[in-house]
This record gives sequence, C-alpha cells and structure tokens, in this order.
Amino acid sequence: MKRKKKGCLFAVIILAICGTLLIHATDVWAKSPKGVLKQATHWGISADWLDPATTGYPISAHMPLYLFHDALVKAMPEGNLTPCLAESWTVSNDTKVYEFKLRKGVKFHNGDVMTAEDVVFTVNRYKAAQAKVLKERIDKLEAVNPHLVRFTFKEPFPDFMEYICPGVTTMAWIVPKNYVEKVGDAGFKKHPIGCGPYKFVEFVPGVRLVGEAFEDYWRKVPNIKRLEFIIVSEPATRLAMVKRGEADIGTLMQGVFYEDVKKDSKLRLMHPLSPTRWIVYFTNQWDPKSPCSNPKVRRAMSLAIDRQTLADVHMPGCTGIGVLGLEGDPHLADFAPDPYDPEKAKKLLAEAGYPSGFHAGAYYPYEGGYWPMGEQIANYWKAIGITVDTKLLDRPAWMANREGRKMTNAMFIDLAASPTIGGRLTYLFGTTSYGNYPDIQKVWDEYQKTVDPKKRKDLILQVQKMIYDRTMFIPLVNTNSPAAFGPRVKGNPYKIQPIIWFTAPLEDIELVE
Repeated sequence: MKRKKKGCLFAVIILAICGTLLIHATDVWAKSPKGVLKQATHWGISADWLDPATTGYPISAHMPLYLFHDALVKAMPEGNLTPCLAESWTVSNDTKVYEFKLRKGVKFHNGDVMTAEDVVFTVNRYKAAQAKVLKERIDKLEAVNPHLVRFTFKEPFPDFMEYICPGVTTMAWIVPKNYVEKVGDAGFKKHPIGCGPYKFVEFVPGVRLVGEAFEDYWRKVPNIKRLEFIIVSEPATRLAMVKRGEADIGTLMQGVFYEDVKKDSKLRLMHPLSPTRWIVYFTNQWDPKSPCSNPKVRRAMSLAIDRQTLADVHMPGCTGIGVLGLEGDPHLADFAPDPYDPEKAKKLLAEAGYPSGFHAGAYYPYEGGYWPMGEQIANYWKAIGITVDTKLLDRPAWMANREGRKMTNAMFIDLAASPTIGGRLTYLFGTTSYGNYPDIQKVWDEYQKTVDPKKRKDLILQVQKMIYDRTMFIPLVNTNSPAAFGPRVKGNPYKIQPIIWFTAPLEDIELVE
C-alpha cells in the first residue's frame, strides 16, 4: 500500500509539473506575434521621419516614429501625456525644473538598456523645428543617475510638456547613444534602432516601410509579427488591393470609393479618429501690396467656402469648423464656423476695393489624397472673382517647403494637429511661422511666460479672439479619413484616440484567427 501511495503521489507531482509547464508553454505560444498586416497608405514617408532628431512634422511622422521608437511621454488610449519611457515626472513650482523618472529595464532593439545618458544624448542631438528655441532655454540637462533626468531652464517654462508631447517636437523620442555614435547620423537613418514595438526591416522611399515585432518591447509583445505600410497615392488602387486581399487596410476612401466600400459586403468602412483641423494659411497677409493683407478680403474668402459640402465630399461624416483645436480642450475658444455666403463675400470684396476680384498668386493645396479638397476651395474663390496659381507638391516636398518657409507671398492649406490649442499655436507662431502681428505676438509671449493657470487661460483665449477677428487663418473642416478594412483585421483599432491616428497602438492591433 505504501508503495502505491508513494507512486500515486509521485504521479500527481509529475502531472502537476507537466501541467504547469504546459500552461507556461501555452501562455508563451499565445503571446508570440503572428501574421502579417499590410496597409495601403495615402501619404508618402520621408527618410527624415525615421530619426527623431530630424523629424519636423511630428503628426505626419507619427507612424514611423511609433513603429520603431518610444518617447518619455506620448499619446495613448489613456491620454495625451501617458507615461511611457518616463514612469513619472515632477515640475517645480516656478516651472524651471522638470525631473523624469525613467522606466527600468527598457531595451533598445540591439539589446542595449536605456538609461538617462540616452535621454540626454537624444535631447542634445535634436535638430528639427523648435530645436534652437528649446536649447536656448535650457540652462542645464543632467543624467542625475541612470534612471533620473533633470531639465533646468533659465526662466519659467510652463509649456515644456506641450513641446515634448506629440504634435510639436520629437525631441523626447529616445535613441540609443552608443549605437548612433557607432554608425553616425547617416547610418542611423539607413537602419534606425529604437525601443518601440517594431524593429526596422526595410524602407524603400515612395514604395513601402516594413517592421517586425520586437518581442522585448517593455509594454507588451506585439500581437502581429510583421507590419507593412505600402505607399499608394491612387485611391482606386488602394481599394483594389483591399478587395483582392493584397492589403488589409486601404486609407482615405473618399467620394465614389467611399460609396463603393459601403456597398461591398466583404469590406468594412471604418472612420479613424483624427486630430487634424484643416486651415488656410496666408503668408501673403504680411505683404502690404497683396489684397490678402486686408482682413476684409480674408473674411470674404472664408465666407466663399461651403464647409459642409467640402466635408461631405472629402471628409464624410465631418463638419465645418470655426476653431483650430480639439473639442474638450479647456483652453479652446468657441467660435462658430463662418456661414457659406458668397453674396456677402462679394460685398466685402467691393468694400475692400476689389469689386471684380483679383489674382491672388501661388496657392499650395495639401498633398496626395487631399489635393481635390484644395482644388474645390480654389473653385469657391473663383466663384467670387479670386483666382490662384495652384501648385501641387508631394507630402515630403510640401513639408520641406513649409518648414523652410519657402511658400512666401502665397497661400496654402495647412493642418493644426497638436493635442492642445497651446501646441497648435506653438506650431503656427513658432520657428516655422511666416509672420505674426505685434499685438498678438505680445499677448502670446506673455502667455508663454506666465505660470498662473487662470491668467494663462485668459491670455490664450485672448490670442484666439484676436486671430478670429482678423481672420488670420481660415478654419475649414475636421477630419476622419475613412478607411477600407478587409476581413482579417479585428475590430477598428484606429478609433481609439485622435492623436494616435493610424498608429493604434500598433502593438495592440489583432488579426482575426
């Protein structure tokens, strides 16, 4: 009997061990990334966007940034400033000192462990838009210990978190110091290494960008093994690829393609949330010889646009806007969109001295799938007598010209896409601004230096009112960029948070098994 009991006990132990091992093996297997997700995208990608140091347009570049890199804080489903590489941070009462406590054990794709030295190196290396402004304000940047970074500024800097959150700069997307020093800037751009959810596999300009799951990603093991972003400018081709199963997602379905997706029972029409608010930017308003220097002319050009029709045709489900920011922002002023009133627009032109209209010069619509929207706006202006010379550029060229302030004495369709109205005004008034009015600049400068929350809110509301009264920019429509989804994608991963538009989180996207 004793031998039988011992034998039974031994068997139970063995079964328990095997069961534990089996559960563990099953758990590991379940977490292993599987499959390939292909997305046909409507926007081109610049090689500069693979490197946080040279990324001038954080929202457009957010997809490759999120794919390969990670930031101290970034937009996630939990909010715009979700702790990521920084577990937490503190700010001194005078907003001159910011300390970031770093997450321990974070690995770069080459196995290096992230430390405070990498953060200091990344910030010092940053050279894109706003770099000069930021670096001039830093008094001291220290790696206090391997897991603590301290920024000390020369004067109060209450907007610092605005600058490092998505949409304004990319200086807080951290790169590995040792690797960059080894391969140099050019080598890093050819093969970027970060600590994001996917490792770099391939980038062919104008063709595709490919990443493979990084199983040591600190947040979680990505669900999908390989992500491929295929750059396809023609919506008909993007839709055909989804229908044939060559792509799982086809972005920006407008007009007849939107209706085609709705009618196809094998496809799903999804509406990603978007932070983008489209505006007309007048660089010619500071040229006294230009008719657009007259605020009555700019208001007339705003009244000439039928925003709702513009939205219905190019952004189905969206509406016209009168403000630059996102709903729910406590610092956002509330202005209704200008009504569609071409007769009043003509009257204002006559009052301004242009009863027969005028030629307004160069006009740059936004790139790719948004060109038709820009051309429709030009047609609205033509209906009240204002003609333009339309110039089409692809996205990287448009952005290079925008950032380099080369579109002078002209008009272009711009986008405001930062999480907050403060960030959006930083973009419009910052180092890539084409100009400002002294009285508006004075209030804006005071806002940036003021620490008191109530006074800051009063000042930024005042700035927005001055912009509106002068029609400094023309707010147009918001965006949702409807996309065609094939049967392999689970749910709608892109309707989560506006700032992580088309980036999900990428590690959370799932394929239907």
